Amino acid sequence: MSTDQPEDRGTARGSELLRAVAVMDALRAPDGDAWSALQTHHSLARYLLEETHEVLEAIEERTDGTGPSAAGHLPDELGDLLFQILFHARLGQEEDPAWDVDDVARAFVEKMERRNPHVFGADREDALGDRGDVEQIIAQWHAVKAQERAEEDGPHGSDAAGALPTAWFEGIPHALPALQAAAKSVHRSRSDGRIDELTAAAETAASAPDGEDWGADIALRLLDVVREAEARDVDPESALRTLLTRARDRSR
Repeated sequence: MSTDQPEDRGTARGSELLRAVAVMDALRAPDGDAWSALQTHHSLARYLLEETHEVLEAIEERTDGTGPSAAGHLPDELGDLLFQILFHARLGQEEDPAWDVDDVARAFVEKMERRNPHVFGADREDALGDRGDVEQIIAQWHAVKAQERAEEDGPHGSDAAGALPTAWFEGIPHALPALQAAAKSVHRSRSDGRIDELTAAAETAASAPDGEDWGADIALRLLDVVREAEARDVDPESALRTLLTRARDRSR
């Protein structure tokens, strides 16, 4: 696979993305691909999950050095994942109200600009005390997310006194592995500056009379690990998966 940069080929970086959008339009067109014409957001969901796992495997192989050449394998798998994103965006054009790939890209751009004022803000030079301090960058990200959530909730959007904010748990897929679901809840509560409240609620739940029946003490220890992982910006699910993969490979 050539290592030439887009500039060396006489094209602007991102031009292939425009071609990818055109390819997706052609597949979905009335005279296009019959299989593509039958698909919906729901029917594509399983492929999105499959392609995501294949990307994760390619990353693990790349890190471990046991898989196919990193020069082509990861880009190829990411291309399959990109196809799913472009397909969902193409379906959005047929909805009411309609949306498309530009709305997806716009949402990404606006979110990155909003959450990275040290890169995109008008006062970016003064946004952080130390631009090289990753902990400050993460804290800034948490602060911006907390502000976004407060604005979305509005003055009447808070939860009842003493209750945990429902926003910490909403939108997390039920099928998401428990470690990842916990990581998202921990991340949200830390963004709100209320991680101790989530921990206290978990300890209360673990003290239930039937706690021993479902391993409440083990669950609390797992939550502690998730908190540590989230504080270090590590995905516990990916970390454990990588460990198991390497252990399996070395046992052969």
